[in-house]
Amino acid sequence: NALIHATRSTSFELEPRKLMPALMRYDAATKGGSGGGASGAHLAPNQPNQALRFLQHCVKNLKNRDPVITKHLVSLLANSQDDEGIQTFLNEFGASGMHGWLDLHYCYRACQAAGKKEACVMILSLMGQYGEAVDGALELGDVDLAKMNADKVQDDPEVRKRLWLKIATFVVQDKGDVQAAMALLCDTERSCPLKVEHVLPLFPDFAVIDDLKEAICDSLQDYQRHIQALKQGMQDASKTSELIRKDMNELRSRFGFVKSSDCCRLCSTAVLSSGLYLFPCQHALHMQCVEHYMVRHGGLSSADKKRVKEL
Repeated sequence: NALIHATRSTSFELEPRKLMPALMRYDAATKGGSGGGASGAHLAPNQPNQALRFLQHCVKNLKNRDPVITKHLVSLLANSQDDEGIQTFLNEFGASGMHGWLDLHYCYRACQAAGKKEACVMILSLMGQYGEAVDGALELGDVDLAKMNADKVQDDPEVRKRLWLKIATFVVQDKGDVQAAMALLCDTERSCPLKVEHVLPLFPDFAVIDDLKEAICDSLQDYQRHIQALKQGMQDASKTSELIRKDMNELRSRFGFVKSSDCCRLCSTAVLSSGLYLFPCQHALHMQCVEHYMVRHGGLSSADKKRVKEL
């Protein structure tokens, strides 16, 4: 306590790295090891680990980012009896892992060696390894934790769907809970991408589908609405093609007159001197003049300019 209080003074300068040998001897002594002068001195049931308190103070209050300090702190938290310490640390500083000062790979190895499986799932999620995080959560039997990690995949719909299907497989086949599977499909908070047709193959051949009846009816209604929308789209496409066919037939019989004295509206020379376009408004323009005007003043992209030259 005196040391922690002293480090809060602005005039007190301390390099925590130099205290590591003493902290490690203290740690060995509290575990009943032979290091240091306090051999075999275990912590009392309600006595806090002073080395852990000091390292937490260094990282949280003194903003110490020395890898030696942070790794030893992670090791102590991972090997503590409760899971709350390491989980609180990861919630507070885990975001600093991928591009910052916290070594998430070391954190994962330390938690894995200590059997802190839920903390391992948190670290995998922080590293963006959501598939492995879902597997770890399902291994713990924590469906909510698995759904939380599956929902973090936003940029790849196929991967997202595969992870949710893995959760549905666990719920249906491993737990045999039909109602939980239906609740999974209706999970609006997590925006489950699965539909009833994705879950049906997971059930055994002779399964009671009373719980699935409503979901199946809803799915059939969705398909019916989708079919109606496709039919309407086909009808609209047919009407559009019919109008285009009618316009093309009218264009075949359309004609116009060009006088020998008519001039191109762009270059003011005789319009019959070269190939021309005659528009419905009876304006006649040289083909080359139209091309130059479109390229220079049409505001076209490079691809559109190339297309104009090809035409």
